[in-house]
Amino acid sequence: MDLGTISSRYARALFSLAMEKKEETRVYDDMKMLKESFLLFPELKETLQNPIVSVADKEKLLINAGGIEVCDLYKRFIRMVLNHKRESCLPFMTYIYIYLYRKEKKITRIRFSSASPIQESTQKHLIERLHQETGDTIEFSGEVKPELIGGFCLQIGNYRLDASYASQLKHIREQLLQRK
Repeated sequence: MDLGTISSRYARALFSLAMEKKEETRVYDDMKMLKESFLLFPELKETLQNPIVSVADKEKLLINAGGIEVCDLYKRFIRMVLNHKRESCLPFMTYIYIYLYRKEKKITRIRFSSASPIQESTQKHLIERLHQETGDTIEFSGEVKPELIGGFCLQIGNYRLDASYASQLKHIREQLLQRK
């Protein structure tokens, strides 16, 4: 079976059960934390695929990776995944669950990058404006990237607006090189 198909089926089943039990937000929070754990600790994936590590140790590891207080449904899901030896699919299951939750709850994710920290008033204005335009709940994350020199990069879902000085300078450089 295909990795995407397996991951999708598990994530959809978890989401369906979480909706039924009205625990979808708790599971969402746990899955977001698990996703962050996979990003911050790449060795977590390697540990899950290591046959020497016991299932009990993998379970403890994944429960801890889900956050301080994970819900019972999350724990049961982790046990089921490990019992069916699908731990290699877990990162994909996590992403799919998060996607399904955001789609159901109409959450638009915004990533704002700038060379200096964004002012709180600017952040609030951006969130309010996007909420008015889309009607969705806005999940905002901002980061400082000095390499942008100035300006900003805004990513809304799959749409990306790059208004940074670094990209403008790169574009000018490419134009100058083409004229030679």
